[in-house]
Amino acid sequence: MRKPVKYRIAFLIIAAVCFYVGTWFLPSTLPDITFTFSNIISEPSWRNTALVSLVYFLVLPVLYYFWVIRIGEQALWKVLLIFSLSSLIARYNYPEQLAHYFAFISYLKYPIIAVLMVIEVVLLVTIVKALWGARKLSGDPRIHMLEKYEKEEAPEKGSKEAKQLELALMLAHEPASWYYVIPSFSKKHVKNAVHLKLLSGKWWHLLGVLIALSVTTYASYVLLSQFSETIALVVATLVFYLVIMFVANYRVSKNYSCYVWQDKVVVNNSWWGLVVIPKANIESMEIGEWRRSLTKEDFHFGRGVANVKLTFNRPQAYYSGMALLNESISTLYLSVDNPSLLHRELEAFTAQREI
Repeated sequence: MRKPVKYRIAFLIIAAVCFYVGTWFLPSTLPDITFTFSNIISEPSWRNTALVSLVYFLVLPVLYYFWVIRIGEQALWKVLLIFSLSSLIARYNYPEQLAHYFAFISYLKYPIIAVLMVIEVVLLVTIVKALWGARKLSGDPRIHMLEKYEKEEAPEKGSKEAKQLELALMLAHEPASWYYVIPSFSKKHVKNAVHLKLLSGKWWHLLGVLIALSVTTYASYVLLSQFSETIALVVATLVFYLVIMFVANYRVSKNYSCYVWQDKVVVNNSWWGLVVIPKANIESMEIGEWRRSLTKEDFHFGRGVANVKLTFNRPQAYYSGMALLNESISTLYLSVDNPSLLHRELEAFTAQREI
């Protein structure tokens, strides 16, 4: 797990803990006092509220800035997300004397949602038209979306093209999951050049996941049915629907983890990660041994010691978490079953290009 992902997960955990613990420290009402520093510190209810406010509106935004925005190279305006979330928590958890000051967040959300909905609908119409146009194309729908929006290189982060691509890839995961789940759909798929050493490609891993999903589906229904039968059915159905995605994860990991498609090398780091590399962008390929302890800040796909090192002449876009995360790769380490075969594939392309 790379540094940006580690810090993002760490922030989410810390934020969840802070919001949860904060509700225990916040009083239901506050006594009337003269507003001086000494009075606030000496009165337990006010002191606890002040400390929780510092955590909500100072500590968490600062952490978000350094751990998510700076390390993850995100847009600065996204720091408003954590202020909005803290305001929403404060609106419903703060003492009644202060909670009404955060009522604006309840009204502000409507114009914001309206603007976002207009933007998303425009993007959605564009993407659906693209998906419909690609319905007769063979192969992974996600790759066709990359072909349509990336052109020669990945669009700049935050641009209109980048947003269209991210939404297109996210939507393309749905048809792509069915494409891989049903063998007859993918029977003409390009064969693997080599196989990544992935745990998700083992049948017993899939069996364990299916058992866990079945148990989770039943447990969610039992727990939620006490409150609402309808909600219980909806949640249980959504949880069980993940079976489609995990079966696709198994078939991709086992059969289509690394293959050559036209003039590109496609690497599926299980179902959740995808990088499509034009062969012309591969500066060098080395065969050897590289341990994770030495490459922990680089991308390392496959279990165990890496035996292939790919170096690129320009950064390549890696989409993970169903395209919710987008990172740049300059060097990629792979743990594959037959590195020599991949090397021969790339050498053949290089020789053909030179001719």
